[in-house]
Amino acid sequence: MYIERLVLRHFRNYKETTLAFAPGGAYISGANGSGKTNILESIYYLANHASFRTTRREELQTWNVSQSAVYALVTQRETGRQSELAIHLTPNGRRLFLNGKETRDLRRFTSEIAAVAFHPGTMNVIKGGPAGRRYLVDRGIFSLQPEFGQTSQHFQRALKQRNALLRRNKASSHASSLATWTEHFIETSVQLMLDRQAHVERLNRALETLVEALGNDVGLVSLQYQPAIFAKCNSSDEVLAAWEDEKRLRERCLMESERLQQAEEAMGQTLFGPQRDDFTIRFRGRESRGYASQGEQRLAAFLLVAALAIEIRQQRGHHPVILLDDVISELDARNRQVIFDFLKAHAFQVLITDVEARPQVHNLSSLTSLHVKQVGGWADVQGGVDLDSTPHDL
Repeated sequence: MYIERLVLRHFRNYKETTLAFAPGGAYISGANGSGKTNILESIYYLANHASFRTTRREELQTWNVSQSAVYALVTQRETGRQSELAIHLTPNGRRLFLNGKETRDLRRFTSEIAAVAFHPGTMNVIKGGPAGRRYLVDRGIFSLQPEFGQTSQHFQRALKQRNALLRRNKASSHASSLATWTEHFIETSVQLMLDRQAHVERLNRALETLVEALGNDVGLVSLQYQPAIFAKCNSSDEVLAAWEDEKRLRERCLMESERLQQAEEAMGQTLFGPQRDDFTIRFRGRESRGYASQGEQRLAAFLLVAALAIEIRQQRGHHPVILLDDVISELDARNRQVIFDFLKAHAFQVLITDVEARPQVHNLSSLTSLHVKQVGGWADVQGGVDLDSTPHDL
């Protein structure tokens, strides 16, 4: 799939802007703070219902407006079928529209569009903290199975309620409520962990195929899931057995709950569960955090994103949009070439942001060239495909 037209209305520093893209994508230049990243963020939000920059929805809206919106005209490359998608953002939430009609069917909506992003935060995912790695994995799961969003919401609600009860005094009146929410927390934790483990296994298969296609000199990248509930487990056989039997996984969670009960009551927070999980990213068989160079770490992070893109294409039947935000200039020539070789080998639409307008330098002259600057506090975009060449109005 590819995006033919994008309309931003009161989205960050865009008052009302219509953009048209070629099927191959666009090279978007502009000074830092001009608003070029906001274009990529709007596409990512439309596809994933989350920003790769903030968890605060109000930050996406222009200050002091009642409603913001992102619209896209999407064409399925394989069939030529077109669809119109929109998200309206208000202080009270968001509303989804598919082909002009409001919908609550998240799976149907997300089946029409997909996007993956490689940005400065992704480049730092290896040397950064566990939260960044959990986010990368969980957003990848959502890209493949939108119902994971509901699983995650149920888990977060159970965690919040359990923490609130732990922060209260130890009065017996709270004991039954805590037991109920502990049970619910364990159930949602098990589902979340199973989804994460399945995703890691899928991604590792895709990584192996991807690296083989790019050439052995690239180096194999792999991902290893490290659930916090197994931190005190010395038996690998016990860990393997737990993955094969949900009952054992629940029992392990319950054991951790009992082991940490006094510490949780003293600290007023949940000390076991998926919110404390981590992932190890290996490069050429060694833990990349300690042994890989900065360039190798960045390449490994990109390959994780590329493998997700391939997995989306295989499972969902269409190509996601690849969003590369201010990363080209941060990569050495060899790693840039690996990325460009990947893009040339697959029919992905790619949108790249850069401070300088230099698509020719990277042999990307086939991409639409756009330049973003600020005029009176609003983003102004110059260049792009002739809007008259796109057949539908949004």
